[in-house]
Amino acid sequence: MNFEEANNIPGMIELVERSMLYSTLKSIPLEKNDCIIEFGPFFGRSTNCIAQGLVANDNYFDNCKIYTYDSFQCDEQGWFAPHVLGAAKTGNVEKLIKHEDKKIDFERVFVHYLRPYIDSKTINYIKSELNVSVPPNKTIAFMHIDAPKYYEELKVILNKFFPKTKIGSVIVFQDFFYQWSATLILSVAILIEKKIISIEQSAASSLVCRVLKIPSKNDIIDLDKIMQDENQSQDYFDVAISSCKKIKLDRPEAFLPKITLAKIQWQYSKGYFNESRKTIVKYIRDGNPFQLKLLDIFLELLGNGFSIRHLFEKDYSNDNFPKLADAGKFEVERPKNISQ
Repeated sequence: MNFEEANNIPGMIELVERSMLYSTLKSIPLEKNDCIIEFGPFFGRSTNCIAQGLVANDNYFDNCKIYTYDSFQCDEQGWFAPHVLGAAKTGNVEKLIKHEDKKIDFERVFVHYLRPYIDSKTINYIKSELNVSVPPNKTIAFMHIDAPKYYEELKVILNKFFPKTKIGSVIVFQDFFYQWSATLILSVAILIEKKIISIEQSAASSLVCRVLKIPSKNDIIDLDKIMQDENQSQDYFDVAISSCKKIKLDRPEAFLPKITLAKIQWQYSKGYFNESRKTIVKYIRDGNPFQLKLLDIFLELLGNGFSIRHLFEKDYSNDNFPKLADAGKFEVERPKNISQ
Protein backbone atom coordinates (compact mmCIF):
# COMPACT_ATOMS: atom_id res chain seq x y z
CA MET A 1 0.00 0.00 0.00
CA ASN A 2 1.15 3.52 -0.78
CA PHE A 3 0.68 4.97 2.70
CA GLU A 4 1.99 8.38 1.64
CA GLU A 5 -0.77 8.65 -0.95
CA ALA A 6 -3.42 8.15 1.74
CA ASN A 7 -1.59 10.13 4.42
CA ASN A 8 -1.55 13.21 2.18
CA ILE A 9 -5.34 13.35 2.37
CA PRO A 10 -6.58 15.04 5.57
CA GLY A 11 -8.91 12.77 7.50
CA MET A 12 -9.84 11.29 10.84
CA ILE A 13 -9.35 7.55 10.34
CA GLU A 14 -6.30 6.11 12.06
CA LEU A 15 -3.41 4.23 10.47
CA VAL A 16 -4.75 0.88 11.74
CA GLU A 17 -8.08 1.60 10.01
CA ARG A 18 -6.35 2.55 6.76
CA SER A 19 -4.39 -0.71 6.84
CA MET A 20 -7.57 -2.67 7.60
CA LEU A 21 -9.45 -1.14 4.67
CA TYR A 22 -6.60 -1.80 2.25
CA SER A 23 -5.98 -5.39 3.37
CA THR A 24 -9.71 -6.22 3.43
CA LEU A 25 -10.25 -4.98 -0.12
CA LYS A 26 -7.09 -6.62 -1.37
CA SER A 27 -8.19 -10.04 -0.13
CA ILE A 28 -11.99 -9.93 -0.44
CA PRO A 29 -13.49 -12.47 -2.89
CA LEU A 30 -15.06 -10.74 -5.88
CA GLU A 31 -17.60 -12.06 -8.34
CA LYS A 32 -19.23 -10.81 -11.50
CA ASN A 33 -21.60 -7.90 -10.82
CA ASP A 34 -20.05 -7.13 -7.40
CA CYS A 35 -19.49 -3.55 -6.27
CA ILE A 36 -18.07 -1.63 -3.32
CA ILE A 37 -20.13 0.94 -1.37
CA GLU A 38 -18.97 3.76 0.88
CA PHE A 39 -21.00 6.31 2.82
CA GLY A 40 -19.44 9.50 4.13
CA PRO A 41 -15.97 9.58 2.49
CA PHE A 42 -15.23 13.13 3.74
CA PHE A 43 -12.07 14.26 1.85
CA GLY A 44 -11.40 10.72 0.64
CA ARG A 45 -8.70 9.22 2.86
CA SER A 46 -10.74 6.07 3.48
CA THR A 47 -11.81 6.01 -0.18
CA ASN A 48 -8.18 6.07 -1.26
CA CYS A 49 -7.34 3.07 0.95
CA ILE A 50 -10.36 1.18 -0.40
CA ALA A 51 -9.41 2.02 -3.99
CA GLN A 52 -5.78 0.99 -3.51
CA GLY A 53 -6.87 -2.33 -1.99
CA LEU A 54 -9.43 -3.01 -4.72
CA VAL A 55 -6.96 -2.39 -7.56
CA ALA A 56 -4.42 -4.68 -5.83
CA ASN A 57 -6.99 -7.50 -5.53
CA ASP A 58 -6.06 -10.47 -7.73
CA ASN A 59 -9.75 -10.90 -8.59
CA TYR A 60 -10.28 -7.23 -9.46
CA PHE A 61 -12.10 -6.60 -12.72
CA ASP A 62 -12.84 -3.29 -14.45
CA ASN A 63 -16.58 -3.56 -13.93
CA CYS A 64 -16.19 -3.69 -10.13
CA LYS A 65 -16.67 -0.07 -9.11
CA ILE A 66 -16.61 1.88 -5.88
CA TYR A 67 -19.81 3.86 -5.34
CA THR A 68 -19.28 6.52 -2.71
CA TYR A 69 -22.14 8.63 -1.35
CA ASP A 70 -21.98 11.99 0.39
CA SER A 71 -23.76 15.33 0.35
CA PHE A 72 -20.26 16.89 0.44
CA GLN A 73 -21.62 19.81 2.39
CA CYS A 74 -22.60 20.92 5.88
CA ASP A 75 -24.11 23.92 7.62
CA GLU A 76 -21.73 26.69 8.65
CA GLN A 77 -23.17 26.49 12.19
CA GLY A 78 -23.48 22.70 12.30
CA TRP A 79 -21.51 20.02 14.10
CA PHE A 80 -19.29 19.11 11.16
CA ALA A 81 -18.17 22.56 10.00
CA PRO A 82 -15.13 22.94 12.31
CA HIS A 83 -13.85 19.51 11.21
CA VAL A 84 -14.18 20.42 7.52
CA LEU A 85 -12.48 23.78 7.84
CA GLY A 86 -9.74 22.44 10.09
CA ALA A 87 -8.95 19.56 7.72
CA ALA A 88 -8.96 21.90 4.70
CA LYS A 89 -6.48 24.15 6.45
CA THR A 90 -4.26 21.17 7.30
CA GLY A 91 -4.24 20.08 3.66
CA ASN A 92 -3.84 23.62 2.35
CA VAL A 93 -6.93 23.16 0.18
CA GLU A 94 -9.04 25.93 1.69
CA LYS A 95 -9.39 27.53 -1.75
CA LEU A 96 -11.35 24.48 -2.91
CA ILE A 97 -14.02 24.93 -0.22
CA LYS A 98 -17.17 26.66 -1.42
CA HIS A 99 -19.26 28.87 0.89
CA GLU A 100 -22.77 29.35 -0.41
CA ASP A 101 -26.18 29.92 1.22
CA LYS A 102 -24.66 29.34 4.69
CA LYS A 103 -23.39 25.95 3.53
CA ILE A 104 -19.84 24.65 3.33
CA ASP A 105 -19.31 22.52 0.22
CA PHE A 106 -16.20 20.30 -0.02
CA GLU A 107 -16.96 18.29 -3.17
CA ARG A 108 -14.01 19.85 -5.03
CA VAL A 109 -11.65 18.75 -2.24
CA PHE A 110 -12.74 15.12 -2.63
CA VAL A 111 -12.35 15.29 -6.42
CA HIS A 112 -8.92 16.91 -6.01
CA TYR A 113 -7.58 14.04 -3.92
CA LEU A 114 -9.30 11.17 -5.75
CA ARG A 115 -8.92 12.47 -9.32
CA PRO A 116 -6.85 9.52 -10.67
CA TYR A 117 -9.40 6.95 -9.45
CA ILE A 118 -12.34 9.04 -10.65
CA ASP A 119 -10.79 9.50 -14.10
CA SER A 120 -10.08 5.75 -14.35
CA LYS A 121 -13.72 5.12 -13.37
CA THR A 122 -12.68 3.01 -10.39
CA ILE A 123 -14.66 5.46 -8.25
CA ASN A 124 -18.14 6.68 -9.07
CA TYR A 125 -19.02 9.33 -6.51
CA ILE A 126 -22.62 10.35 -5.98
CA LYS A 127 -23.42 13.72 -4.45
CA SER A 128 -26.61 12.94 -2.59
CA GLU A 129 -28.26 13.20 0.80
CA LEU A 130 -28.44 9.77 2.39
CA ASN A 131 -32.23 9.70 2.48
CA VAL A 132 -32.48 9.87 -1.33
CA SER A 133 -29.44 7.71 -2.12
CA VAL A 134 -30.12 4.70 -4.33
CA PRO A 135 -27.87 1.64 -4.67
CA PRO A 136 -26.56 0.55 -8.07
CA ASN A 137 -28.05 -2.53 -9.67
CA LYS A 138 -25.19 -4.69 -8.41
CA THR A 139 -24.31 -7.04 -5.54
CA ILE A 140 -22.53 -5.34 -2.63
CA ALA A 141 -19.40 -7.22 -1.60
CA PHE A 142 -18.12 -4.55 0.81
CA MET A 143 -19.71 -1.56 2.53
CA HIS A 144 -17.95 1.14 4.56
CA ILE A 145 -20.46 3.13 6.62
CA ASP A 146 -19.29 6.48 7.96
CA ALA A 147 -22.68 8.13 7.79
CA PRO A 148 -24.04 10.26 10.67
CA LYS A 149 -24.45 8.12 13.77
CA TYR A 150 -28.21 7.88 14.20
CA TYR A 151 -30.53 4.93 13.69
CA GLU A 152 -32.62 6.86 11.15
CA GLU A 153 -29.62 6.95 8.78
CA LEU A 154 -28.74 3.31 9.32
CA LYS A 155 -32.34 2.35 8.65
CA VAL A 156 -32.10 3.93 5.20
CA ILE A 157 -29.06 1.76 4.51
CA LEU A 158 -30.72 -1.32 6.00
CA ASN A 159 -33.78 -0.92 3.80
CA LYS A 160 -32.10 -0.01 0.55
CA PHE A 161 -28.54 -1.32 0.57
CA PHE A 162 -28.36 -4.34 2.92
CA PRO A 163 -30.74 -6.41 0.72
CA LYS A 164 -28.14 -6.11 -2.06
CA THR A 165 -25.38 -7.68 0.02
CA LYS A 166 -24.53 -11.38 -0.12
CA ILE A 167 -23.52 -14.01 2.41
CA GLY A 168 -19.94 -13.19 3.31
CA SER A 169 -20.10 -9.49 2.43
CA VAL A 170 -17.99 -7.31 4.72
CA ILE A 171 -19.57 -4.34 6.51
CA VAL A 172 -17.39 -1.79 8.32
CA PHE A 173 -19.14 0.48 10.82
CA GLN A 174 -16.81 3.45 11.19
CA ASP A 175 -17.05 5.23 14.58
CA PHE A 176 -18.93 2.33 16.16
CA PHE A 177 -16.89 2.84 19.34
CA TYR A 178 -17.92 6.45 19.77
CA GLN A 179 -19.71 8.25 22.56
CA TRP A 180 -22.24 9.78 20.14
CA SER A 181 -23.04 6.50 18.35
CA ALA A 182 -25.67 5.19 20.80
CA THR A 183 -28.42 4.23 18.35
CA LEU A 184 -25.89 2.86 15.86
CA ILE A 185 -24.51 0.62 18.62
CA LEU A 186 -28.00 -0.57 19.57
CA SER A 187 -29.10 -1.39 16.02
CA VAL A 188 -25.84 -3.19 15.20
CA ALA A 189 -26.17 -5.21 18.43
CA ILE A 190 -29.67 -6.29 17.35
CA LEU A 191 -28.31 -7.37 13.97
CA ILE A 192 -25.64 -9.40 15.77
CA GLU A 193 -28.13 -11.07 18.13
CA LYS A 194 -30.41 -11.92 15.19
CA LYS A 195 -27.39 -13.52 13.48
CA ILE A 196 -27.71 -11.26 10.47
CA ILE A 197 -24.10 -10.16 10.91
CA SER A 198 -21.14 -11.36 12.97
CA ILE A 199 -18.15 -9.42 14.34
CA GLU A 200 -14.84 -10.19 12.65
CA GLN A 201 -12.46 -7.63 14.18
CA SER A 202 -12.07 -4.02 15.22
CA ALA A 203 -9.64 -1.32 14.13
CA ALA A 204 -9.60 1.79 16.31
CA SER A 205 -13.25 2.97 16.32
CA SER A 206 -14.24 0.77 13.35
CA LEU A 207 -16.16 -2.48 13.81
CA VAL A 208 -15.66 -4.99 10.99
CA CYS A 209 -18.56 -7.40 10.46
CA ARG A 210 -19.53 -10.11 8.00
CA VAL A 211 -23.02 -10.76 6.60
CA LEU A 212 -24.46 -14.10 7.75
CA LYS A 213 -27.97 -13.56 6.42
CA ILE A 214 -29.53 -11.11 3.99
CA PRO A 215 -32.09 -9.23 6.13
CA SER A 216 -35.70 -9.65 5.04
CA LYS A 217 -38.40 -7.01 5.33
CA ASN A 218 -39.65 -8.77 8.44
CA ASP A 219 -36.15 -8.67 9.96
CA ILE A 220 -36.05 -4.90 9.45
CA ILE A 221 -39.55 -4.51 10.86
CA ASP A 222 -38.62 -6.55 13.95
CA LEU A 223 -35.46 -4.49 14.45
CA ASP A 224 -37.49 -1.29 14.10
CA LYS A 225 -39.98 -2.45 16.74
CA ILE A 226 -37.15 -3.12 19.18
CA MET A 227 -35.53 0.25 18.47
CA GLN A 228 -38.79 2.08 19.12
CA ASP A 229 -39.24 0.30 22.46
CA GLU A 230 -36.77 2.22 24.61
CA ASN A 231 -37.04 -0.14 27.58
CA GLN A 232 -36.19 -3.11 25.39
CA SER A 233 -33.64 -1.50 23.10
CA GLN A 234 -31.38 -0.14 25.84
CA ASP A 235 -30.59 -3.71 26.91
CA TYR A 236 -28.66 -4.08 23.67
CA PHE A 237 -25.82 -1.90 24.95
CA ASP A 238 -24.91 -4.89 27.12
CA VAL A 239 -25.29 -7.20 24.11
CA ALA A 240 -22.84 -4.99 22.21
CA ILE A 241 -20.32 -5.07 25.06
CA SER A 242 -20.53 -8.85 25.55
CA SER A 243 -20.29 -9.47 21.78
CA CYS A 244 -17.20 -7.30 21.48
CA LYS A 245 -15.55 -9.05 24.41
CA LYS A 246 -15.72 -12.35 22.51
CA ILE A 247 -13.17 -11.20 19.93
CA LYS A 248 -9.73 -9.67 20.09
CA LEU A 249 -10.32 -5.93 20.03
CA ASP A 250 -7.91 -3.23 19.01
CA ARG A 251 -7.00 -1.38 22.25
CA PRO A 252 -10.05 -2.55 24.23
CA GLU A 253 -9.11 -0.42 27.23
CA ALA A 254 -9.57 2.71 25.10
CA PHE A 255 -12.52 1.77 22.87
CA LEU A 256 -14.74 -0.68 24.75
CA PRO A 257 -15.63 1.86 27.51
CA LYS A 258 -17.01 4.16 24.82
CA ILE A 259 -20.01 1.85 24.49
CA THR A 260 -20.78 2.54 28.15
CA LEU A 261 -20.32 6.27 27.55
CA ALA A 262 -22.73 6.01 24.62
CA LYS A 263 -25.20 4.24 26.91
CA ILE A 264 -24.91 7.07 29.46
CA GLN A 265 -25.37 9.64 26.68
CA TRP A 266 -28.47 7.84 25.38
CA GLN A 267 -30.04 7.42 28.84
CA TYR A 268 -29.47 11.02 29.81
CA SER A 269 -30.74 12.40 26.49
CA LYS A 270 -33.92 10.34 26.99
CA GLY A 271 -34.41 11.76 30.48
CA TYR A 272 -33.48 8.51 32.24
CA PHE A 273 -31.31 10.37 34.72
CA ASN A 274 -31.38 7.80 37.49
CA GLU A 275 -30.57 4.99 35.08
CA SER A 276 -27.58 6.94 33.71
CA ARG A 277 -26.32 7.43 37.27
CA LYS A 278 -26.65 3.71 37.91
CA THR A 279 -24.70 2.96 34.72
CA ILE A 280 -21.81 5.14 35.89
CA VAL A 281 -21.81 3.65 39.41
CA LYS A 282 -21.94 0.06 38.10
CA TYR A 283 -19.10 0.69 35.67
CA ILE A 284 -16.84 1.97 38.47
CA ARG A 285 -17.89 -0.69 41.00
CA ASP A 286 -17.18 -3.46 38.49
CA GLY A 287 -13.56 -2.35 38.41
CA ASN A 288 -13.54 -1.42 34.74
CA PRO A 289 -10.56 0.57 33.42
CA PHE A 290 -10.95 4.29 33.81
CA GLN A 291 -8.54 6.61 32.03
CA LEU A 292 -8.18 10.36 32.18
CA LYS A 293 -9.14 10.46 28.51
CA LEU A 294 -12.50 8.87 29.37
CA LEU A 295 -13.12 11.67 31.85
CA ASP A 296 -12.38 14.20 29.11
CA ILE A 297 -14.91 12.47 26.85
CA PHE A 298 -17.50 12.42 29.64
CA LEU A 299 -16.96 16.15 30.17
CA GLU A 300 -17.51 16.65 26.42
CA LEU A 301 -20.85 14.87 26.75
CA LEU A 302 -21.68 17.00 29.77
CA GLY A 303 -20.67 20.20 27.98
CA ASN A 304 -23.06 19.43 25.14
CA GLY A 305 -25.96 18.54 27.43
CA PHE A 306 -25.57 14.86 26.43
CA SER A 307 -26.99 15.59 22.98
CA ILE A 308 -25.69 17.12 19.76
CA ARG A 309 -28.92 16.48 17.89
CA HIS A 310 -29.63 20.19 17.34
CA LEU A 311 -26.17 20.68 15.80
CA PHE A 312 -26.51 17.56 13.69
CA GLU A 313 -29.87 18.65 12.26
CA LYS A 314 -28.34 21.92 11.04
CA ASP A 315 -26.34 19.88 8.55
CA TYR A 316 -29.52 18.43 7.03
CA SER A 317 -32.49 20.16 5.48
CA ASN A 318 -35.91 19.21 6.79
CA ASP A 319 -36.74 17.64 3.43
CA ASN A 320 -33.73 15.33 3.37
CA PHE A 321 -33.35 14.34 7.00
CA PRO A 322 -34.98 10.92 7.55
CA LYS A 323 -37.37 11.29 10.47
CA LEU A 324 -37.90 8.26 12.68
CA ALA A 325 -41.64 8.20 11.95
CA ASP A 326 -41.24 7.89 8.17
CA ALA A 327 -37.82 6.32 7.87
CA GLY A 328 -39.32 3.31 6.14
CA LYS A 329 -40.66 5.26 3.14
CA PHE A 330 -38.10 5.09 0.35
CA GLU A 331 -39.93 5.25 -2.98
CA VAL A 332 -37.60 7.60 -4.86
CA GLU A 333 -36.34 7.93 -8.41
CA ARG A 334 -32.79 6.92 -9.28
CA PRO A 335 -30.50 9.98 -9.42
CA LYS A 336 -29.32 10.62 -12.95
CA ASN A 337 -25.62 10.59 -12.05
CA ILE A 338 -25.55 6.93 -10.95
CA SER A 339 -24.12 4.60 -13.58
CA GLN A 340 -24.69 0.86 -13.44
